Amino acid sequence: MRIKGPQSFRGRVRAPGSKAYTHRALLASLLSQGETVIRGASQCDDVHRTLEAIQFLGARVQIQNSRIVSYGTGRLASTTPVDCGESGATLRFLTAIAGTSPTRTTLKASERLAKRPLEPLLEAIETLGASTTIVENREGCEVRVHGPLKGGETWIRGDVSSQFISGLLFAAPLAASDVTIHLNGRFESRPYVEMSLHVLKRHGISIDVGDNDFHIPAPQKYTAALHDVPGDFSSSAFLIAGGGIAGEEITVSGLDPGSVEPDAVFLKVVDQMGLDVRSVGQTLEVRGSKLEPFEFDAVDNPDLVPPLEVLGCFAKGTSEIRGVERLRYKETNRLQTIPAELVKMGAKITVNDRAVRIEGGGLVGCELDSKHDHRVAMSCAIASIGARGDSSIRNAEAVSKSYPEFFQDLARLGVDLNVE
Repeated sequence: MRIKGPQSFRGRVRAPGSKAYTHRALLASLLSQGETVIRGASQCDDVHRTLEAIQFLGARVQIQNSRIVSYGTGRLASTTPVDCGESGATLRFLTAIAGTSPTRTTLKASERLAKRPLEPLLEAIETLGASTTIVENREGCEVRVHGPLKGGETWIRGDVSSQFISGLLFAAPLAASDVTIHLNGRFESRPYVEMSLHVLKRHGISIDVGDNDFHIPAPQKYTAALHDVPGDFSSSAFLIAGGGIAGEEITVSGLDPGSVEPDAVFLKVVDQMGLDVRSVGQTLEVRGSKLEPFEFDAVDNPDLVPPLEVLGCFAKGTSEIRGVERLRYKETNRLQTIPAELVKMGAKITVNDRAVRIEGGGLVGCELDSKHDHRVAMSCAIASIGARGDSSIRNAEAVSKSYPEFFQDLARLGVDLNVE
């Protein structure tokens, strides 16, 4: 992808549906008997993996654009391996849920996904009575899980992936007896677990929530539900950032600042930077402005670090992002990949395990590479729009993992793009 810089853009686009919410709604629909309707669903690659997975596992699905009707079975029924591709949410949630099945479930992970953490989750569900095996192969690995889940107490780290905790919360109501989940260490990305609790409550599941533990009465039955998927702030943050850096005026509809989307906190950060963002109902109006330096603790919102790093490059002063340790567990080690690409453009960034510091001053266009990471690709694109001189981004198609329409939406906003 070639992008001319600097350039400005203006216009109106609609935010994609929340990837995180859509995953959860689809998995809850599988575990519910009857008809679950999901409106405004994300249509990204990762969600397609979960959608295919629930069909392999017994759900009947009807799809009309972003409206999905899923008829669940209340249980898992799989005789063939389920391919999770590169979707961490699909693999982690289903690994936990598979522990509730009295028959063996096999989940396939790509080579890249197989390198991401899973062991803490396997240990936790084994404590609850399931058995697990990982078999590595040339394509990646197979995770084999055999239930049933008996119940009892288990422990899980809270500082590696909130998806481990959410997966256990989805599985625990189907255990033979009550489950208590204790968290070890710092509880990070708590808002994503709260999103899971919100979806579970809509499906009739009752969970007692403590400061660092959860008690789940079991067994319980999932009931069908209706979902209106909120707009995805994690993806839309790149549009908002671009609007702040180079936008004359852009409008992004479908974003509710009061929704359960954890990364809606992005609006508070850009307000600290002096970015001109106006909220009218579920529509945001963004105008380019002079950017002030900022401070942000990303412990609960690691996916906001990429667009914030780009914004920091254009702010006048030094910005700091703390709580970045878990960036190394993403599709790439984002503690390295995103700063490395921005440094190519002349950025002044220092990184350690606890914080990223960025000295603003602008960027210069150059040749960039997403390393097949969707958020690296989007970061490079937004940086390129504000940079002096043209840029090219290798492996730009990686955006389809979370935001397939990203470059089309930039083009709708008048950005000069050339696909090679």
